[in-house]
Amino acid sequence: MLPALPVFGFKPNVNQLTQPVHLFNILFLGLGASALCFATWGSAVNILGAVKTSAYIYAVPVITVATSIIVLRERITGIAVMGIVLTLVGLLVSQSKNFSFQPPGRKNGQESAADNGLTEHKKIADHQVEKA
Repeated sequence: MLPALPVFGFKPNVNQLTQPVHLFNILFLGLGASALCFATWGSAVNILGAVKTSAYIYAVPVITVATSIIVLRERITGIAVMGIVLTLVGLLVSQSKNFSFQPPGRKNGQESAADNGLTEHKKIADHQVEKA
């Protein structure tokens, strides 16, 4: 984004950074929002694990809309409602055990050639560890 700033006429003004309102906004974004988000994300990874936690990154737009309604008193639009519904449905489907994707030509419980190759590779590796 930095290379695009001159194209859009951005001219930095250091004097604005010394004004208390701008300084506190930057401190809030750096310490409050960012630090709190990283801390809660780290806690979620410890509790849920990395894979399950990464699926919930898609809930961020829903939380953003809810926060903008509560904090900023914004009105919710039809498009926002549709986006929230699609996001939540996608999140539920991705976390549901009932919606498992099976590649074409594969039946439940059937291993693919790639799975067999990995299994054989693991057996060889386990055998080499046992010998040592």
